[in-house]
Amino acid sequence: MTLRQQLRQSGERRLVWLEGDEPECIARAESWLWGEIFWLGEGPACHGPLPAAKALRRLGQECDTLVFNAFSGFHPDAFGALAGTLRAGGLLILLSPSRERWPAFADPDRLRLVADPVDLPRCGHGFVQRLAALLPGDPALDLQPAPASAPWLPLGDQHRYTADQAAAIAAIRQVLRGHRKRPLVLSADRGRGKSSALGLAARALLDEEPSLRIGVTAPARATVDPLFAHAKADPRISFFSPDHLLDEPRELDLLLVDEAAAIPAALLEGLLGHYHRIVFATTEHGYEGTGRGFHLRFKRTLERRTPGWRELHMDDPVRWSRRDPLEPLVHRLLALDASPAEPTLSAAPAWRRLSAAALAGNEPLLNQVFGLLVLAHYQTKPSDLRTLLEAPDLDIHLLESGSSLLGVALVAHEGPIEGELAQAIWAGRRRPRGQLLPQSLLAHAGFKSAGERRYARIMRIAIHPVLHRRGLGHTLLGALRTHYHAEGFDYLGSAFSAGEDLLPFWRAAGFSAVRIGLQRDAASGSHAVLMLSPLREGVAAELSEWQRRFLLTLPALLAGELRAMAPSQLAWCLPEHINVPPLEPWECDELTCFAHHHKPFELCQEALRRWLLIHAGELHRWPPEQQALLIGAIWQYTPWETLARRHRLAGKPALLTRLRQIVAARLA
Repeated sequence: MTLRQQLRQSGERRLVWLEGDEPECIARAESWLWGEIFWLGEGPACHGPLPAAKALRRLGQECDTLVFNAFSGFHPDAFGALAGTLRAGGLLILLSPSRERWPAFADPDRLRLVADPVDLPRCGHGFVQRLAALLPGDPALDLQPAPASAPWLPLGDQHRYTADQAAAIAAIRQVLRGHRKRPLVLSADRGRGKSSALGLAARALLDEEPSLRIGVTAPARATVDPLFAHAKADPRISFFSPDHLLDEPRELDLLLVDEAAAIPAALLEGLLGHYHRIVFATTEHGYEGTGRGFHLRFKRTLERRTPGWRELHMDDPVRWSRRDPLEPLVHRLLALDASPAEPTLSAAPAWRRLSAAALAGNEPLLNQVFGLLVLAHYQTKPSDLRTLLEAPDLDIHLLESGSSLLGVALVAHEGPIEGELAQAIWAGRRRPRGQLLPQSLLAHAGFKSAGERRYARIMRIAIHPVLHRRGLGHTLLGALRTHYHAEGFDYLGSAFSAGEDLLPFWRAAGFSAVRIGLQRDAASGSHAVLMLSPLREGVAAELSEWQRRFLLTLPALLAGELRAMAPSQLAWCLPEHINVPPLEPWECDELTCFAHHHKPFELCQEALRRWLLIHAGELHRWPPEQQALLIGAIWQYTPWETLARRHRLAGKPALLTRLRQIVAARLA
């Protein structure tokens, strides 16, 4: 019996590691090729090689041989994604330099980690060193598998889907047929047929009741290709992005949310409020993010708002058996199963800075650190592990209590930018890679002096979820502020999706918004916000001027590109102390006439716009209903019918009455 026959019978897969020079490895790989072949990286044209950046084209498909040419760059996301396409009996052929030479090899994937190729020699080697240390001796490399005690039965005509998939389909049917507000959570590792089960269930329900309206949402349309394939692309099943489902609510009998862990909790809560019959499906260990943070955060929301919810976990792999050793190896290499221990506050929190090299050589600590980053951020990917271990100018900070890890912060060094390049960026002629804060301030905000400053950009900050709301995040920020002040930096800053749960934290820590991104993220539904905190007195006046310019240009943006921004998010972005000229006497008369008499809104809108600008720093403390109505009507030019629907008021006259009441009360 051949190796592939043995593996097929036992439902297993293996990794073949070919080391040496690239031409030699490619030639040796030919003898291992069989069946359906996917080739990533440089290779013979007859095998249709794809660059790692296009690996996701293969998702939803299956192969018998996967060749991963690491000479073309070891892209962790592509490796994790495509390993799941390899079916039982398959071989993953890894081509690389010898294990001794591999860490120092000029890996093209490291180009992602630097702003300029000249900085490549400054990259670390920790990620590849770790790969080369973990691979030797792993069971997935054993090419003499023990015979299976019983043959593994692949899916086919006689076994249309696994027992887990059958249970999932039945559970989805119960969501539709049972009581309202009883959501279902389907959780599974990758390769368990979760998306397929959603599609099969949708198709079965439509066969039973053709008039059903079924909606599907996910972080991206490509994510749900397997779902629509198993639903036979039925036109009665429609895809909507998460933000569109909230901005323009649909009449749906059932909503299927795939890869829910990669959608921010605020959006999921919105969906939960709008739709009464809903299924959340989440991958627990996936190349595009993870579901473990979802388990800790969103499930608490389900307990509070829909206590009748239930969960179904899918264990059975679809393309291989539970005996397969390749999946555990991929998890180990990419730290997909990294998980932090629950911390204890046995001593006063202490801060320390850790080198990437030290972290790469300490597997238990690496699993703690990366596991905590995964818990805290909904889009953490395996490629972030490489960034963590090899990116130059990236600092790793830990907050600990004794031996317990409480929190982690990743901080990138940015700026200054050389004068001629800074001028070209400001003028819109250049946009080099990296340097997010100074480039954005130069190119988008137009602050000419921004290129001269040094920034410590907080890329990630994470406190273990069981310790939230104890002030530990501010403790860690305080340590960062002290450290980077001593290092001579001008600003501590961050850029992130402006969710209402994050903005109050940053404002309370002394950070001020100086820019809001014009495009909304399709998954989060929020605009990006750039916030800064000065680290020395010499830049405080500069930051105040930047804030003033930001505020003065904001109303025009709110009437255009930022028209759909949530007022409750915007209110937290507005500078608290800003030097705006007071109202002219005639403007005060206009406000009085609007508030206490019957002057038309349109004739007073400019005075109202200036009045709201003067009070911008207070808006986050005003009631949400007042924020939404004032910002929507005065700054965002939201249509009256839209405002009336949102505020449950009977048209424009009722809205104007409420606006006059609010302004009158604020003028009193």
